[in-house]
Amino acid sequence: MTRGALSLVLLLALSACGFKPMYGQRAEAPAVTQELARVDIAPMEDRLGQLVRGAISDRITPTGAPSNPLYSLKVSVIEEREDVGIRGDASITRANYRLSAQFDLIDLESDDVLITGTTWSQTAFDVVQQDFATVTAELDAQRRLADEIAEEITTRLAVYFDREK
Repeated sequence: MTRGALSLVLLLALSACGFKPMYGQRAEAPAVTQELARVDIAPMEDRLGQLVRGAISDRITPTGAPSNPLYSLKVSVIEEREDVGIRGDASITRANYRLSAQFDLIDLESDDVLITGTTWSQTAFDVVQQDFATVTAELDAQRRLADEIAEEITTRLAVYFDREK
């Protein structure tokens, strides 16, 4: 069997199993976008929580908070920093940074939890002798992790709404 014929057979088999690509036109289907726009994101504590909340908001409600939300998204984050690179004088040269998030999507009419999940992301940054550079690197690591967590949560919500609608 030639490669072209084999590819055609595999594509036909894949389409028969109900596979739908997440990225592409279905991910931006009007029904999914409309449902995402009806999600109110609950306030979060501390600066890192606000970074995550802002990143999620930018993705699911870019025009602003919904006036009549149908859902509430509650997210809690836990950050962990582990110093891993150590010089001979016991000073730190590298740090791993991990952000975990637990989220619940709640139907505001019935107060039922529709979807719950946990996600995490990890990055690292250099710890240098200049405090300003180290603080800037840590803040950048936090921003990158907040974006990754927001992307994962948004994707899971989009999958949920795509399957339900």
